[in-house]
Amino acid sequence: MITRQTERLILTPIQRGHEAELFKLHNDPLVQKAIFKDVPQTTEDVHEWLDRYSAQWRKNSFGVWLVYEKCNAGPMFIGRCGLQDYEDTTNPEFAYAFFEHAAGRGLGPEAARFTITHALRNSTKEKVVGFIAHGNARADRAAKKLGLRYIDDRLYYGKLYRYYEITREEYFSQPHH
Repeated sequence: MITRQTERLILTPIQRGHEAELFKLHNDPLVQKAIFKDVPQTTEDVHEWLDRYSAQWRKNSFGVWLVYEKCNAGPMFIGRCGLQDYEDTTNPEFAYAFFEHAAGRGLGPEAARFTITHALRNSTKEKVVGFIAHGNARADRAAKKLGLRYIDDRLYYGKLYRYYEITREEYFSQPHH
């Protein structure tokens, strides 16, 4: 299994076999509220996500990663982070979800920088986009920290979201690359 490391994290591509981790994450109260509108996620829902993530990796050689924090007692699963195709465009959509206990310590942006850099270095994609629910201040701050610019509000799966983007050139011109 492919794994990559950053200063504080271990990342591995999501695939079949990660059902238990993804089920636990998608049923975390913070994740349910932010992403699933407080609807509990079923095993079938998790299998659909895993199928989508696996297809993404096969198609593009990049995708969504499981993220583990390096700890003295061994790696601790803290969330998922990465990119997937956005509808019928050529722009990958960035998204991540972390357990509440892992939020607020800069681990999300650390994982995000790795996954965006990996995707852009392994593709010819020209832009990364993101959609953030209104009122999700934590995600807004994270997007800005990564250099994504708020463009406007757009429909996303039938609901109005805040739309962000960053070009390849803008991303690689930032000091942390």
